[in-house]
Amino acid sequence: MGWNNVTIEPVLERMVEATSSAMVWVAIQDYFAQHGFDRVIYADLRGKVPVILDTYPNGFDQYYADVCNPRDDPFFRYCCSTLSPKQTGADYLHHYDYLSTSERQVILAARESGMRSGFSCTFHKSDQRGMGGWNIGSTLSRSEVEAIQAEHGVHLRVVALYAHERMQMLRPQDGAALGPALSARERDCLAHLASGLRTQQIADRLAIKPVTVEMHIRNAREKLGANTREQALAKAISRGLLTL
Repeated sequence: MGWNNVTIEPVLERMVEATSSAMVWVAIQDYFAQHGFDRVIYADLRGKVPVILDTYPNGFDQYYADVCNPRDDPFFRYCCSTLSPKQTGADYLHHYDYLSTSERQVILAARESGMRSGFSCTFHKSDQRGMGGWNIGSTLSRSEVEAIQAEHGVHLRVVALYAHERMQMLRPQDGAALGPALSARERDCLAHLASGLRTQQIADRLAIKPVTVEMHIRNAREKLGANTREQALAKAISRGLLTL
């Protein structure tokens, strides 16, 4: 499918140049599809008006509503309870024996529309204000998805989180301040992290200790109000503090 040659820069440029959240949504759909992910759901349930977008075939929404109770969707109940990626889709159903019959029905309904396997990317854990995240799914098999995820998982999550930040920024009611600037070392560490380097490799590249790298990344996360490294990258890019 050619996803080994897909890079992050073109989709970031498209989203930076986008003037509406709809344009961002089109860009992220194309990017995911190029990687083999054609059953994607984006849900931000924190505002007065929930935002739910998906790349499922026409008619799935009604089918989903007819055969499932959306409140039983295990994505919201389990995936949005953690920032760590969780595998999703019918190909993983045998791993989740704790699911109720109605929760399993949601996954099987998605399978009828082609969703076999994928992974979650949460940007807001469930709390009294709501929840939000991506279910990045595919019609590909579990083994194919895991191979793609192993090679491109970090970039897929960063792009998803950036798309959320960009769509949120383009909504009229959202006007968050840019926040404090990052130091040069914090930007360096995030830039090397975005390129796929690990902590030790970043330390070697910058001639500093690994613990210092961790400190710079932690400081950057705190300044940006990010819960994870990937979210810190997405926020830094969306605010023009980091270019790739």
